[in-house]
Amino acid sequence: MPSPLDYPDFRRFIVNNAITSGVFPLSEMTVMWLFYVNLHNLLLFSLVASSRVISRIVVSPIAGYLGDRYDRGKVLFVTKAISPAFLVVLALLMGYHMYLAGLAVVYARAFNSEISTQTGSASIVTMVPKELMSRAIFINRSFKEPSTLAGTLAWPFLLNYLGPYVLFISATALAISLPLVRNLRINQGKKEVNLFTGFKIFITRPEARGAILGLAVDQAAISFLVNYTPLLVSLEGGTQIFYSLAQAAFYVGIFSGSYVVTKVKSSALMDLINLVLKVSLFPPLLLHTPWALLYSMFALTFADANLEIMWFRALRKGAGDEYLTSIIGVDELMTNVGRITVLEIVPLILTAGLFPLVGLGLALIGAEGIIHLLHKQILDIEK
Repeated sequence: MPSPLDYPDFRRFIVNNAITSGVFPLSEMTVMWLFYVNLHNLLLFSLVASSRVISRIVVSPIAGYLGDRYDRGKVLFVTKAISPAFLVVLALLMGYHMYLAGLAVVYARAFNSEISTQTGSASIVTMVPKELMSRAIFINRSFKEPSTLAGTLAWPFLLNYLGPYVLFISATALAISLPLVRNLRINQGKKEVNLFTGFKIFITRPEARGAILGLAVDQAAISFLVNYTPLLVSLEGGTQIFYSLAQAAFYVGIFSGSYVVTKVKSSALMDLINLVLKVSLFPPLLLHTPWALLYSMFALTFADANLEIMWFRALRKGAGDEYLTSIIGVDELMTNVGRITVLEIVPLILTAGLFPLVGLGLALIGAEGIIHLLHKQILDIEK
């Protein structure tokens, strides 16, 4: 059987991913932690924590259009070429304690990053034949997640030594790895694509609709764990070391879940694994120990790895590869509306403790299961 590694563009893409993923936690965790510590305002920090979510709501339909209308390889190259400049500016602003001005750069960087991420998500599964998709994602994770884990574990030590200038390391790595994504041949674009293409597919194709609605509810349920990790670590009595360990558990879950899902053929079984693990990750938060948070972060991404394959199968069946970025744009829009809704009420809910958050998470995962049962087409896809 052929391997995804037989495709040269795929090889270059995953090597670039490995390099950039190693420095991603250095920049992301530095920004999250230093803004949390220095803003002294939970509302302002919520704007930082929600920056990627808000940017996805605004940018996703545009990113979907760009990724299908134009060559995805060119879109990917341009957005990645811009990224180092944002990091350099952000490091300097934080170094001079200009955190309010830094908020604008955080959002500009997030807008650019989400176009790149959305285009890359569609690219990695369309560089290889459909039957190799789950193996391609696992191979990508095999390169990407160990690199990300190394960066995550190194972060607290680099932060103590370099402070905000850790971001210079990330910027340098992004610039050095840029030639790897130059002239990737992914798709040539389709002239008939417009900003409403993805919405038309969402309305007319039950596979796409069920996958998107289910994912929107799912990701809303877990959003406070992903986006408020520094806050939860503090509430559970942990330090920045536990923040690093929680992020490490997050990436270990992605890698191990991506391997297990290569052995699973049934989308229905993938869905069951996802739902069971998602239900299990909320109650441990009530134990009020940072160790429980490590399990929750691991279970979250292990489950997501199964949901990801089920979701991609449904979107590819509903939209085809030529319109995949457009339908992902609709998904990102709806999913992040769900995320931001939860994230912006978290500061209010937290006044009553963690119990209401746990209850909200469990209720949303239950709603996801109902949505999937009402769209059984997504459970019947085997490859």
